[in-house]
Amino acid sequence: MRAPRTHRVLSLLLVGITLCFGWLSQRYTTALDLTANSRHSLSVSTQSVLTSIETPVTIIAIIGPDAQQRNAIETLVSRLQGVKDDINLQFINPETDPAAVRKLKAETGGTLILRSGGRETRLKNLSERSLTNSLRQLHRDEDRSIAFINGHEERSPTELTNHDWSTVANRLNEIGLVSREHSLVSEPVLGDDIDLVVIAAPRRPYFPGEIASLNTYLSRGGNLLWLSEQSDTSAVGPNLQFLSDYLGVDTLPGTVIDTASQAVLAESQSFVLLTRFPDHPVNAVLNNPLLLPQASALAVTPLAGQTLIPLLQTESESWTELGTLAGAVAFDEDTQELAGPLLLGVTIEREYPHTKQRIAVIGDADFAASQFIDNGDNQAFTEALMLWLTGESSALDFVTQSAPDTALTLDNRSIIVISSLYLAGIPLLLLIVAGMVRWRTRK
Repeated sequence: MRAPRTHRVLSLLLVGITLCFGWLSQRYTTALDLTANSRHSLSVSTQSVLTSIETPVTIIAIIGPDAQQRNAIETLVSRLQGVKDDINLQFINPETDPAAVRKLKAETGGTLILRSGGRETRLKNLSERSLTNSLRQLHRDEDRSIAFINGHEERSPTELTNHDWSTVANRLNEIGLVSREHSLVSEPVLGDDIDLVVIAAPRRPYFPGEIASLNTYLSRGGNLLWLSEQSDTSAVGPNLQFLSDYLGVDTLPGTVIDTASQAVLAESQSFVLLTRFPDHPVNAVLNNPLLLPQASALAVTPLAGQTLIPLLQTESESWTELGTLAGAVAFDEDTQELAGPLLLGVTIEREYPHTKQRIAVIGDADFAASQFIDNGDNQAFTEALMLWLTGESSALDFVTQSAPDTALTLDNRSIIVISSLYLAGIPLLLLIVAGMVRWRTRK
């Protein structure tokens, strides 16, 4: 008789425990995010931005009755509300309330309007990054201005070609880094409103007046990104030797060849794939390799008053190839070719009375070109570099970090093994099984 009574007591206890857990789940919530890069949780930087905003935030979503899109917006906003409870979310259906859409002067294809502290910003792409950066822009005095010098066949932030920087320029604009072209011929003065000047691999010489403008800008502490793919010793070089002397950085002749990269990127001998990075705030955000097509090495001479920090560097299995990139190439000890490790990027800091000057020199301009920006962590590196150069060091956590499980990279050997297994191994196994079944059936 004891067993049935015990069963009843245990059943009642089980029901009671279940009810208690149900009641607790309605009053308290907790979650553990085990995904790569914690993609289902708010980042520390997002939480920092939300806690720094003192005024209420209103998010107006101009979107149709699509349940999936609405749920995605509600899920993301609910995470934000968990940190800042005065975030108000409103939905406006352009199909049922077109008058409200016209009053807001909004597009009907899906728009988010963010309002806070008397300011307003709008965005089209929904993500934690875009929402957080938009909130950050609402509470920042002004955007950062990036001037790309043009007129010498440099990489352009507006041209829609594979080798230009238009794709990354548009993405930088989303985080408040606004890029524009600047001609030193028509606008010789680089004003104080410019936060960063970019010299993106020029191929034609600069005029003396343009060099004087750059010299004046640097002498008062202006920030600079110099992408130098060509040795200044060339007769058709950009005539920027004064920059090399001012910074103590020279671009070495030849193209960097890396045997470790060739093992992974068999289609191009001149591509350098970096998987290890020097200790630098910019590199702290990198989780995946960085691809540099046809990079040049740098020679650095430390100068008084400046702090040099290596940014990009190859391993020892690399060298500067001075010959043509045809057929099998190898390091020639009896020539002026230099063996690795080779420096491909360096940053320089200088203290001025009212500012800190930041300069970066990189022996490649293709890593952020539209054709290569989506390879590895090229985009994350470019965003972090621009933020660091413009003085936005605290915003480095806002860069795009690719999760390591979103892409599958196989070497040549793995591809051969998998192809052989699926194209030959499995069909052969099926034939053997079919033959055995036929043999046993006939027997």
